[in-house]
Amino acid sequence: MVVVLWVVVALWALGEIGLQLTQLLRSKRTKTREWGSYGGIAVTAALAVVAASLLRRTLPALDFFPVREPGWLVAATILIALGGGFRLWSIATLGRYFRAVVHIQEDHHVVRTGPYRVLRHPSYTGLLVATLGLALLLGNYASTVAFELLVIVGMLYRIHVEERMLLDGLGEDYAAYMRETSRLIPGVW
Repeated sequence: MVVVLWVVVALWALGEIGLQLTQLLRSKRTKTREWGSYGGIAVTAALAVVAASLLRRTLPALDFFPVREPGWLVAATILIALGGGFRLWSIATLGRYFRAVVHIQEDHHVVRTGPYRVLRHPSYTGLLVATLGLALLLGNYASTVAFELLVIVGMLYRIHVEERMLLDGLGEDYAAYMRETSRLIPGVW
């Protein structure tokens, strides 16, 4: 099972790299772009790793040893595969409009197909599901919760920045899209 888990993680990582490079090469000139929220995600991800590591060392009583329990490995693998796959589908659907940094391209428009019919940020939904799978591999309840909460904080900041920028850049079309869709969870938020 551990081999399957690492194959799933490797396929997700290779898919991310491949799609991001492809989208970057296919994209057009940007009118505006913003790097700060990318840095925010990087910082919260680094803090998530550090906090999770410290909590695992200081609170061993909260360990649940996923490597010894096949059920935890299966759950983690499924979450990583589903979340990573959903994220890759979202990135592929955006096509040339996807980049790691928030930006507005020349002739940019709102994409309303695939997972974007229901969610404004399906790639972040997929990422949060996949990172929950990764967090389970930490093998400690406190580490898992801290890791995922810090990832969520970074993602929420990124969503705030991205929505403001898309609203400014795409105007009423994006405002209408915001009224018609949820951010991360269909029908909830």
